[in-house]
Amino acid sequence: MRKLITVAAGTAVAALLMAGVASAASADSPGSVVFADEFDGNAIDRGKWAIHSNAEADQCLGNKGNQQLEWHTWDALAVGGGVLTITARKNNPQPGYGWSSGLITTAQACGHEPSGSFTVLPGDYVETRLKLPKAKGFWPSTWTWNGNGSNEQDTYEFYSDNHRNLYLTNHQSGGSCTYESPVDLTTDWHTIGQQLGPDKTRWYLDGVQICEQGPYSGTGDALILDLFVYSAIPPEVTEESMQIDYVRVHRQ
Repeated sequence: MRKLITVAAGTAVAALLMAGVASAASADSPGSVVFADEFDGNAIDRGKWAIHSNAEADQCLGNKGNQQLEWHTWDALAVGGGVLTITARKNNPQPGYGWSSGLITTAQACGHEPSGSFTVLPGDYVETRLKLPKAKGFWPSTWTWNGNGSNEQDTYEFYSDNHRNLYLTNHQSGGSCTYESPVDLTTDWHTIGQQLGPDKTRWYLDGVQICEQGPYSGTGDALILDLFVYSAIPPEVTEESMQIDYVRVHRQ
C-alpha cells in the first residue's frame, strides 16, 4: 500500500534544473482529452467516479494500516461553482474511524465500478488543477492503481505540514523526486501533471517540468484523487478542505 517513502533521487536543485529540459511529450502538447471532469454540475458524477477502492484494505473505504485516519463517504464531496470540494471532518463516521473524507476512483472499485469506468494507458498525460489544504495533518494526492500497486504512479503527494514540497513517484521503476517549491503551494491554484511514459515518466508544475524518471507500462490502472487524513502527523483542526477545478487525461 501507499506510504511516505524515503526519496532516493531528485533533490530540489535537480528538479529545478530539469524544469528547462525539453521533452517530446511536453505539457504544451499532451494530445486529445479522453477523460475529464470539469466539475461543472451541482453534484459528483457517479457515472465517472466511485468512492470504493481495492487500494483500501477496510471494506474498500478505509485503510488505517496505511497511516490513514479517514473513512471515505459521498458526503465529503461537494460540487458547485465549477469546483469539487473535498472536506475532511472529525465526525466519527465509522467504528474505529474518527474522520470522514473523500477518495474518488474511476475503476478498481470493489464491484462498485462507475458506469463510465476508465483506466489510464502508457503515454497518457494526467493533469489536475487544484488548491491544496493549509492545515497540517492532511495528505492529498492524484495517483493510479492497478489492483496491487505494482505499477502505481503518483502524479503528486502533498503532506500539509510542509507547504513547499511535492512528492512525485513512479513505483514501477522505483524512481522519485521531491520538488521543493520556492513559494507556499497552498496560497494559490496550481496545475500538476504527469506524463505516464511509455519511455520516460515526467512531472510538471504549472506547465514546467520538475521531474523525470523511468518508463511506465501499466494496464487496467484506475485514476484516483483523494484527501487522506495523515495519522503520523494528526490534524489539530476538526475540519479541512481542498478544491479541485478539473482533472483531465490526454492521449496521443
